[in-house]
Amino acid sequence: MKITFIGHVSKDINIVIEDKKVIPGGGVFFGSMAVVHLGEKAEVFTKCALDDVEVFTIMKEEGVETHFLPSPTTTSIENYYPTPNPDDRTSRILSLAEPFNKTDLPAESREIIHVNPLWYGEFPEELLPLVRQRTGFLIGDAQGFLRNIEDGKMIYRNWKNKEKYLELFDLFKVDIKEAKILTGVDELKESVQKIYRMGPKMVIGTQSESVIVFDGKNLYEAPFGDWKLEGRTGRGDTCTAAFVVGYGRFGMPQAVKFAAEVTTEKMQYPGPFKDRGTL
Repeated sequence: MKITFIGHVSKDINIVIEDKKVIPGGGVFFGSMAVVHLGEKAEVFTKCALDDVEVFTIMKEEGVETHFLPSPTTTSIENYYPTPNPDDRTSRILSLAEPFNKTDLPAESREIIHVNPLWYGEFPEELLPLVRQRTGFLIGDAQGFLRNIEDGKMIYRNWKNKEKYLELFDLFKVDIKEAKILTGVDELKESVQKIYRMGPKMVIGTQSESVIVFDGKNLYEAPFGDWKLEGRTGRGDTCTAAFVVGYGRFGMPQAVKFAAEVTTEKMQYPGPFKDRGTL
């Protein structure tokens, strides 16, 4: 199995209550690192400034096939967790890399493509039909279509064209906050089913206590174990990557349990998932 990720890497500044750390981040970083540490292949197409490439060399060192595309600037995000609730997060943009264009996309077809942008417009939605044509399994993450950048702030807004594009995805990822914005429904089990009716073949949703997957017939849920707040960043990206790996290996429902176990391990420490032989 090989998963191709498309999205910006990010120089993350994480403030957990009073503790501040600067680390490499971005959905493609956390997702691809999880994939390789689970024994599968990962590829990343990303954009950042040449001077910042060295911040993310750990991806290549750990076995991720990484394509750094040029940009005058690098995306940098500050994530603030003011309370012990991992879903209580505010983010603001410090800088942005250039959006993707069609010449940045892989020219040849890929087994699995995960479109995992950090903000709306980073991966223009009109490119989605193009990547759909180049893969047998397309994954999308809601954050890249709901997070709008306004005056340096990240403002979550409903995706205007969601029903036009959601049908292109084989798997669509949301957290409980994103699911509510898309559906108006507070309860995650109900909202993932409502998102499914908008078009994707499967929907995966995360909340502080569990991961939920709906495939149109059955609703699967697996609990997260104990976690540490400093391990919260990258939770959803790790969970999605682990689910896809598990789905390829075991199918349902084992893939959901596997995703929860991997994500629980990742949330014990900051940074990406690293297999410590506990799974």
